[in-house]
Amino acid sequence: MNTNISKRIHINPQSKGSLGKSFEAEFRTAWLDYHQIAWNGSDLDDRHRSFADRHLGQVQPLILGNAEESKSALLGLFRFVSRSEAPVHVIDCRAQADGLIIQALDSLQLLESLAAEGIRFTFLLFPSDDTESMNNLLDLFYFAGDRVDYLIVHNPAKVRTNLFRNSNIEAELKKFGAKEITLPVVTSITLLAIKRAEAKAGRKLSFAEVATPGASYLERLLAGEIQWAMQQMFRQYDAVAGLLVPPAQTPEIEPPSEPEAKPAHSKQPMLNLGE
Repeated sequence: MNTNISKRIHINPQSKGSLGKSFEAEFRTAWLDYHQIAWNGSDLDDRHRSFADRHLGQVQPLILGNAEESKSALLGLFRFVSRSEAPVHVIDCRAQADGLIIQALDSLQLLESLAAEGIRFTFLLFPSDDTESMNNLLDLFYFAGDRVDYLIVHNPAKVRTNLFRNSNIEAELKKFGAKEITLPVVTSITLLAIKRAEAKAGRKLSFAEVATPGASYLERLLAGEIQWAMQQMFRQYDAVAGLLVPPAQTPEIEPPSEPEAKPAHSKQPMLNLGE
């Protein structure tokens, strides 16, 4: 572990959409909140802005625009990260923004400049079942090399035939210390209920909000499924905390217990998500 790291930047820069990137970010930020690790964020998805809408004031929306506009916008973003006291900055990217992001990182030499300040990137990569997307993942790896850390996120709800498993790119990423996590499959009934709750509330809702004990956004059984999903993800984030937070913020982890089966109607032990 690099003990010189003082801040972490999480970014999911892949070009393909509908991989579950924003879905996963909700679990990850809830995990940071659960461990009381300060974070702020940027939403680079100017088409949807769900990340910023779910975390008003904590996540700032950013419009990339063309190459020059994107370069200026990203320079401003990373200057903010450099000055911020928060040890973690979470960036949620829109689809097809990878070229603009990589061009800015390259031309401004941001990976090197931020590393000199103790700020290191974690690239969250989402394997898929199409060759074009996998080539994009490979291009990101070739660009960043050992200058960033990697967390591979498998999403069985989106990927049926995973071209990543047992591939050369998987082997190469693991040589660079990449770790892997797997997203839980949440039923469409619960996801639709969250959308309805958001429509009723007139705003986007974070997973932590809808799963908080005593909240009235979801039926108890549906809130229990989000609780179950969060528990599965929190255990995995605990195991890869070294890639997500600076060493000084690494949470104390309790010894892992046997994984729980997904409940159908049984009561869930609730995570203490605070008020």
